[in-house]
Amino acid sequence: MRIDKVHIKTQFKNLRDFKIDIDENAWETVLLGLNATGKSNFLEALVVIFRDLDLIYNAKSKKTHFKLQPFNYYIKYECRSNNIEITLEDNKYKFKVNGESIGFEFTKNIDHYLPKHVFIYYSGISDRLNELYIPHQRKYYDEIIKPSAKRGQFDTIRKIFLAQNVHASFALIAFYMFKDQEEETVKFLRDELNIEDFGSALFMLKEPDWARGRKSNRSASNLWGATGLVRRFLDDLLLFSFAPIEHQSRVDVTYKQSITQSHLYLFLKDRATFQDLVEIKYKNKIELFNALESIYISDLLYDVRIKVRKKNVNGELAMAELSEGEKQFLTVLGLLKFTKDEESLILLDEPDTHLNPMWKWKFLDYLDKVVKRKENTQIIFCSHDPLVIGNLKKNQVQIFKKNDNGKTEAFNPYVSPREMSVSKILTSELFGIPSLMSKKLEDLLNQKRFLQAKLIQGELSDTEKHEFERLKNYFDRIGFNEDTADSRYNQFLRLTSENKAFTKRKYTKEETEELDRIAKEVLDEILKEEPEE
Repeated sequence: MRIDKVHIKTQFKNLRDFKIDIDENAWETVLLGLNATGKSNFLEALVVIFRDLDLIYNAKSKKTHFKLQPFNYYIKYECRSNNIEITLEDNKYKFKVNGESIGFEFTKNIDHYLPKHVFIYYSGISDRLNELYIPHQRKYYDEIIKPSAKRGQFDTIRKIFLAQNVHASFALIAFYMFKDQEEETVKFLRDELNIEDFGSALFMLKEPDWARGRKSNRSASNLWGATGLVRRFLDDLLLFSFAPIEHQSRVDVTYKQSITQSHLYLFLKDRATFQDLVEIKYKNKIELFNALESIYISDLLYDVRIKVRKKNVNGELAMAELSEGEKQFLTVLGLLKFTKDEESLILLDEPDTHLNPMWKWKFLDYLDKVVKRKENTQIIFCSHDPLVIGNLKKNQVQIFKKNDNGKTEAFNPYVSPREMSVSKILTSELFGIPSLMSKKLEDLLNQKRFLQAKLIQGELSDTEKHEFERLKNYFDRIGFNEDTADSRYNQFLRLTSENKAFTKRKYTKEETEELDRIAKEVLDEILKEEPEE
């Protein structure tokens, strides 16, 4: 699965007549740009495109069951050695495969032409992606609650999967319950997160909203009348849990309202107990993961408290006590282990938000070594961090920028991030930061240079001399050295410093253009003075 071109023809949020040409040979593509340039909206558009195709043709859902996103588009991608082009104009689809227009054949074999998985992760607090995911989630929920639903029916991760924080705990359980299949993952958990083993699990269940108001089967001991996959899993947990506890308590629904809610606490005291359950009932980690997630999807999960054994920590440590970076790592890398199959599309919106600098620097290496994604799986992600993108080539980078008309455009940079230092990445077109120094420090430095230029010309007043000495002593004290071995550069600094425009900057576009003009004039003067060889 490799996306090549996308054209959003009509309005989708802040994108209109938006075109992007992605290098389909690149494993990863990173989207860079200022906030509100449409990076996340582009990822959302991709979710909508594949979600609707799956729901309409594969799942055979009626269009009235969910809201179609009213935007026209064209997309070209490669999937299972086929070049596929899809156009949506006013709710009418047109399909091409390898240059040939086809209709019924495409929709009849839709699975063959769609990615096996579309994996989505969004690090923000908004429900923007979750809302797009609701129709697909509803369909899956309807399947797992059927009384006939069995574990073997759910031995693959569903086609469109939205990763959420709760999934970190489920992924961790699945890894340790099938430890022999996940040696490298367990090694990563030990080496990078210092997690040495699984400790215990407390499943805190609650009366779901769908059970409230029923006259029968409302008791916790009857699992509130749950059916299907979740019922089978909870029955298994009951068999292996230590002293299940039923409890009723008042729970705040809002700041205005409280309700009486029944709870059931199921405690698996150690990994050995959980392992006994898994070995009897589950064939692989995906079956187990889907069973665990069914509690959450069925609105039965109040909380799950996983404890792990961590290096240099006495006793067990609860997942809730891990740092935000550790939980984000577990969520993203953990879930990718389940959706790394061939022909998949992975969409990550700022997956590096909470990571420390070292983990950011290694992030793409982790995707390769830990996840071990297939060569025909594509990753598209947004980032605002130069450390994450430092090893990429320019064909792997798309810069989102609004032109003078306010329209978002996407283009490759002139230079590859891997050819630049972190500081250069920050001040290049990739991020466009005017200076690596704070504005206050740069203002002081430019003021010192301006006074120094006047000193050389013998034009300093007594007041200015005092100010120059103060600034000179300040920069000496903080160890700031502006001397270089490049005489031409030193001359350039001296001449530009003679212009007061460089002393206090406002960092506006107009000011930047004026400073560039002055600097070019100075540079031209220097070059004129160079002796001809």
